[in-house]
Order: sequence, then C-alpha cells, then structure tokens
Amino acid sequence: MADTSRRRFLQAAAVGAALPLAAAAPALAAEGDPPASADAALTAIVRLRFKHLTEAQIKAVQAGIQRTLAAGDALRRINLDPVDEPATIFVADVAG
Repeated sequence: MADTSRRRFLQAAAVGAALPLAAAAPALAAEGDPPASADAALTAIVRLRFKHLTEAQIKAVQAGIQRTLAAGDALRRINLDPVDEPATIFVADVAG
C-alpha cells in the first residue's frame, strides 16, 4: 500500500464529501431555474436528499437553515483586528 500524505487524504475526503452534491446537481438543473438564494438552494437539496420528510418537517429544516445563514451573516459583519485572538492557556497535566 502506498504512503498517503495528508494532502492526498484531504483531497480524497473533499471529493468524497462533494459527491452527494454533485449527484444532486443534475436533478436541480432539471427542475428549471436555479434557486434565487442560498436558503432556497439548501432547501432544494434537502428536498432531493430526504424525500421522506413531510412538508412540516421541511418547513422546520428551512427555518433552521435561515437561522444558520443569518447567524453566519452576523458573524461576518463583526470586524476583528489581527490582535483579537482568543486567550489560550496551556496547562500541562503532570502526574505526580
């Protein structure tokens, strides 16, 4: 077995994670116009991937998607200086 570098492993993991989305892309394209917003696109993917969900469950998922996207937008609006870092404290756990 050949040695796998971290870079090759991460590339393979990224491809593996993107395969379900790539499989859903033709189905999204077949539906017509692309979704107008990110939450509509994510909801469309949820509808394709989880066909067993009821309409009420999809509405709950869509509300969660909208909350998550709103939280991300709020975090992006915060300007941090390069010196604003979390305080990290290392404490060695010494037995004895």
